[in-house]
Amino acid sequence: MSKKLFLIFIPIIFWACGSEDKIDEKSATENVSNTPPNTMVKVDTAISAPFYLLIQSAGKVKAHKDVQVLAETSGTIQQANIKSGQKVSEGEVLVRLNPEEAQLKLQSAEINYEKAKLEFESSLIGFPKLMAQENPEQDSLYQKLKIGSGLQENSIQLKEAKIALQKTVIRAPFSGTLYDVKAFRGKNINTGDELYSQFNHRLLVEVNLLESEALNLKEGMPAEIRNPAMDAGFIGEVFSINPKVDENGLVQTHILVKGEQQLWPGMNVDVEIRIPKGERLQVPKSSLVLRSGKPVVFSIEKDLAKWNYVEFGYDNGKMVEITDGIKAGMVVITNNNLQLAHDAPISIQNSDN
Repeated sequence: MSKKLFLIFIPIIFWACGSEDKIDEKSATENVSNTPPNTMVKVDTAISAPFYLLIQSAGKVKAHKDVQVLAETSGTIQQANIKSGQKVSEGEVLVRLNPEEAQLKLQSAEINYEKAKLEFESSLIGFPKLMAQENPEQDSLYQKLKIGSGLQENSIQLKEAKIALQKTVIRAPFSGTLYDVKAFRGKNINTGDELYSQFNHRLLVEVNLLESEALNLKEGMPAEIRNPAMDAGFIGEVFSINPKVDENGLVQTHILVKGEQQLWPGMNVDVEIRIPKGERLQVPKSSLVLRSGKPVVFSIEKDLAKWNYVEFGYDNGKMVEITDGIKAGMVVITNNNLQLAHDAPISIQNSDN
């Protein structure tokens, strides 16, 4: 009798144990699924380093020297081996006009001058006392004789004829690059006609800044210049600041592009000027968030996010100066920190992701 009872009791025990195991597994699964996952964050380090205010603006490239060369005399172009984009040196002959007419006028002026000179010298013979003076040219009689002989007038005409001949040869006023070339061999031109334009290789970028920005500038401050079309960067420095605020509250400023660069006048570029503010404790701007209207930076301690009230100073759009609340060397959270809570568990993302 007892033996039968024993056999019946054993399956009941096993059935009960199996049911208890299933309940424990279900509870464990529920507990795991209810545990919030760690917030994935990226981090950086609070550092003490030189801080720069950044002024960013769009600008346009201009040449330091840019001239339109016009014909100073009329005539026919005899030589003009020039083209747009050509680089030239100061004093280089670029255009020659047919000089025959100017040469004839010069010869005529020389002859008239010599005739007047002879007449003047003849008139002086009748005034021996005048010639005996140490400086006869200072005597009014001497000047009257000079004018009367025509020497004065012919001397001026001779100088004009020499200048007119010189104007048939057009030279580069400075070293630079030609553009808008309109001169070619055989073309008849009049005084004032455009021959070509030229800019030098000292390029500037013109930007218009807010007066609050311009007041922080000094000549020689470094600047970075980027041309979107070329996807290239160039080095520059503040060249001049026009001490006048226009009706829009803007100040015209020029940035000198250093070295000979492949930029052209008229190109659109972006400019960034760095204004040094000395050694400052700073963090990436993305690490600073507002909670209840107060600035907060989250640091990390044992895989937990720590809430730090801070005070901040300069902001250059990339980095923010921290004047109180954290110390140099602290690891700070730079993303997913808008809804982060104090002591929230976090996991640091791989920097390559």
